[in-house]
Amino acid sequence: MFLKFDRLNAAPDGTLFEGIRMNPMQSSAGRTKQVPEGYLAFFPNPLPPHPELALDDEGILTLTKAEFHLGQLAQMARSIPNPDLFAGMYVRREAILSSEIENISCTLDEVLEYEAEADADHGQSKAVEKVVKYVRAFNAGLKSLGQANKIGSTLLKNLHATLLQGEDEGNPGNFRPRQNWIGRVASSAAEADFVPPPEQEMYQALGNLEYFINEHQSTMAPLVRCALAHAQFETIHPFTDGNGRIGRLLIALILCQMKKLGQPLLYVSLYLVENRREYYDRLTAIRAKGDWLGWVKFFLLGIELTAKEAIVVSEKLITLQDDMKKLIQGQRRGPELIRLLYEYPIINARGVKRHLDVTLDTAITWLQRFEGLGIVREITGQKRGRVYRFDRYIDTLDDGWGERKAALERNRKGAAADVARP
Repeated sequence: MFLKFDRLNAAPDGTLFEGIRMNPMQSSAGRTKQVPEGYLAFFPNPLPPHPELALDDEGILTLTKAEFHLGQLAQMARSIPNPDLFAGMYVRREAILSSEIENISCTLDEVLEYEAEADADHGQSKAVEKVVKYVRAFNAGLKSLGQANKIGSTLLKNLHATLLQGEDEGNPGNFRPRQNWIGRVASSAAEADFVPPPEQEMYQALGNLEYFINEHQSTMAPLVRCALAHAQFETIHPFTDGNGRIGRLLIALILCQMKKLGQPLLYVSLYLVENRREYYDRLTAIRAKGDWLGWVKFFLLGIELTAKEAIVVSEKLITLQDDMKKLIQGQRRGPELIRLLYEYPIINARGVKRHLDVTLDTAITWLQRFEGLGIVREITGQKRGRVYRFDRYIDTLDDGWGERKAALERNRKGAAADVARP
């Protein structure tokens, strides 16, 4: 059997607590059953929960705030010229943050350098490659959704194939062929913290989830349906590896499918990174206690907070666009180069040559001109192979994350000391 190592019951530093075998559970979310092999596995009930989930006053207020700010963000996106350019950067940021939850860490600059081929030998860490594949999976999902507007098993497997492309483990592009579980390294399913449904029940649960997302007729608010769908996917855990990242990617796709956002200008993973422990605890409470309401309120608060942050960023991007238009007035083909920089904000002359179909000398001249205008900054200090960074654009999207990540690291280390064994 394959051991699935994950972090549902992880300490804040990512290490797992001392092994506690899964307790028997029975709730509106499902129940544990003993399988023929002798261990307990969790068999989820179909969505929607029964009895029907009813929001309390606090939940209604949280939903109202989340919908209001998400609506503001959607309207803001419609006022941004060429929002698709900015959406690509939001996707990269979401990929970085979602991967951070799995302790896959890299910076926005590293991802941009990789994509721009600024580093010819691609000497970055495996983490950068994983994040870049997440970006590709996200973009492929958005493209597929635009064609069929359906989220189903085929789409999920295609996303997974892209996410784990080239990896020996994880069974890329296929649902798990056997039981997996979440627990300590070298533990067995009998010692696991959580065991998802066996294969046959997994497929049944996936079929219900697909129906719930695409066809279920209900007066349930779209954001609540999105919250339930994400939690159910994580409970089903249908892949050998990558379930967390696919599940969080699913949030953005559902929001776009339900027309809550025309562009993926929201990175919910920022909220989940900063509340990682509560995120896992809330998912566990659904299975153990049927606490759908606690999870939904936690999720809706995340939508509200990240939407508010995204609105602030969008306002800064609109100001940036206006400032750039003024700076490049009179510059021949200046609009083409600035548009390219929105897509590739770290770039070298070879990149400009390739994308704008100009000579290398022309590309060098244009970049030097933009450097003189203060739009880009040369970051290598070399005479050859110079690379330029669109500082203001990248820093607007990355604002404050370095400090927040450092604070998270300090908190993790402090919490790890509290739970360390003698």
